[in-house]
Amino acid sequence: MQLNIYQAFLLISVSTSTLLTTPGCAANPEHVKQLLNTNKCFNCDLSGANLQGANLSQASLLGVNLQGANLQGAHLSRAFLYQANLQGANLSKAKLNGADLSEATLYQANLQGAFLYQASLLGANLQGANLSQATLDQAFLSETNLQGANLSQATLYQANLSKANLSKANLQEAFLSKADFQGANLQGANLQKAFFFQANLQRANLQGANLQECIFQYTMMSDGKFHP
Repeated sequence: MQLNIYQAFLLISVSTSTLLTTPGCAANPEHVKQLLNTNKCFNCDLSGANLQGANLSQASLLGVNLQGANLQGAHLSRAFLYQANLQGANLSKAKLNGADLSEATLYQANLQGAFLYQASLLGANLQGANLSQATLDQAFLSETNLQGANLSQATLYQANLSKANLSKANLQEAFLSKADFQGANLQGANLQKAFFFQANLQRANLQGANLQECIFQYTMMSDGKFHP
């Protein structure tokens, strides 16, 4: 398959050490070439690669190492990133709608303003990640580790966060309409000015959470009582 002009330029860019985003991380040039030629790369080393704005929609990236990579504004809709390592990666404003990030490592990743509509993050590690202003409508975040994550002003309409760990997470001004928090850990979380409408908080741990100016409408509370 021939490379178009953009892909050829991108291949040259990521193959040079001057555009590596993380010191000590060096993407394997052959793995980069494979990805751009085939849109798939299993267990490849793309650590530190500059893939800013790259079109990787529906890419197959099982177990790929993208630690410290620059994926700002990249198109990864419906990409398969199961068990991928995206620790410290820059995914700000990336398009990840429908992507499978189950069991992926996104520790301290930057996902500010990213689009994750209907994305699957089952069991993923997003501890300390920046998801401020991200779109997570109908995303699957069950059993996900979001400890200390920044979800301020994020939208999570109909998102599934059952049994997720959101302890000490920042959800200030988050839109949580019809979100499922059953059994979630929100201990010490900042929920100031968060908006809950027809949400489910049954068996959720809200101990020490900041509920100042938090809005609950038609929501099932942690004690099983309905908040009108």
